[in-house]
Amino acid sequence: MRKLFSLVGIFLIGLVTLWLFYYFYLRYVYVITDDAFQMADVVSVSTQDVSGKVIKLFKREYEPVKEGEPLFKVDDSIYRKDVDALKAKLESLKIKREELLRKLSRLKEQIPASVKINQENLKALEKKLQQLEHQKLLEKTNYETSVEKARSEVRAAEKGVEAAKVSLDHWKNQYERYSRLYQRRVISREQFEEVELEYKEALHSFEAAKARLQVAKENLKSAKALKNRIEIVKKQQEELKDRIKSLREQIKISKADLKRIEELNYSIQQLEEEIKSTEHQLEKVRILLSHSLVKSPVKGFIAKKWKEEGDFVSPGLPVYSVYNPESFYVLAWVEEDKVRDIKVGSRVKAELETCKETFKGKVSSIGTSAGSIFSLIPRDTSQGEYTRVTQRIPVKIELEDVPLRCIKPGTNVTVYIEKR
Repeated sequence: MRKLFSLVGIFLIGLVTLWLFYYFYLRYVYVITDDAFQMADVVSVSTQDVSGKVIKLFKREYEPVKEGEPLFKVDDSIYRKDVDALKAKLESLKIKREELLRKLSRLKEQIPASVKINQENLKALEKKLQQLEHQKLLEKTNYETSVEKARSEVRAAEKGVEAAKVSLDHWKNQYERYSRLYQRRVISREQFEEVELEYKEALHSFEAAKARLQVAKENLKSAKALKNRIEIVKKQQEELKDRIKSLREQIKISKADLKRIEELNYSIQQLEEEIKSTEHQLEKVRILLSHSLVKSPVKGFIAKKWKEEGDFVSPGLPVYSVYNPESFYVLAWVEEDKVRDIKVGSRVKAELETCKETFKGKVSSIGTSAGSIFSLIPRDTSQGEYTRVTQRIPVKIELEDVPLRCIKPGTNVTVYIEKR
């Protein structure tokens, strides 16, 4: 019996020795820490820029989710009303713009053409007015010349009548005297006939002179009648001046209408700006409307559901937390005096508590500061009270070929990091 106990004791001592050897061997070869956890990039999903009541949740906790798959829906009735109102306003503005454009097109066709036609007509009338002025001067000159000539002819005819009357009186007296003498046979018939012939010629000359005087008076009357032609020209000038005045007024009105084109252009420009502003507002509201249906930004699993249907949400308040298992890594907290024994790329063995399996990997990054400096309430050592506490440095580890069933972010991991 004593021998059996001795053998058992020797065996136990051997086992303890081997365990101690293995224990110190591992710590000689590896930096070992069980202050390590599975981690993954957890995305807090909330509304981007809309607020409202949650009307539909599409996923339960721990369910798988695809990237772009709907997660929840926020009440969008307000945004739909805004979209309808802005669409109606935009349509009204576009209709108004089309009306103004048609009116502008019509004015651009009519007014400049009207101004051009009126200006051409004005030039033609002004030219015609100049021609009438020239014609009036000609008629006046013709009138004055004709009257003066006719008056000269009348005066000449009157003198001719007077001279013929004197000659007629003279030969009449001669004729009467010679007639008496011829009756008394004092003179010969030849003498009497000579005087009688002279008397008849004088009578004929007197009648001709009177006829010439009558003609000269008629010519004077006709020449004076030429003044009517001057009056007609003057009347035509007055009528033409009235037409020119009226045409100038029309041109002035047409030029004022040209200002309406500028005003229409300005109104259309303002409408264009308002349309752009409304389109921008509509686009923003449509974006808000689309953001009322929130989709998963990543492929993975629902880690946490923070809200229920009927809850009010606003930007920044999470409704779901989603993690992507492809972003899985292990975060180990290594004591500060052991960090110097590891480097980026150091080989790692990690035992996951979730499945009690060991996987290989490597160090992907080493922290540059201790985790304690990020504590919400940092330790105050300003009064001299100080107890040395070994600090820990975060070390990020990537593992190879870890099955999905073993990935549980937040669970414990024991890591063995090869010393360099």
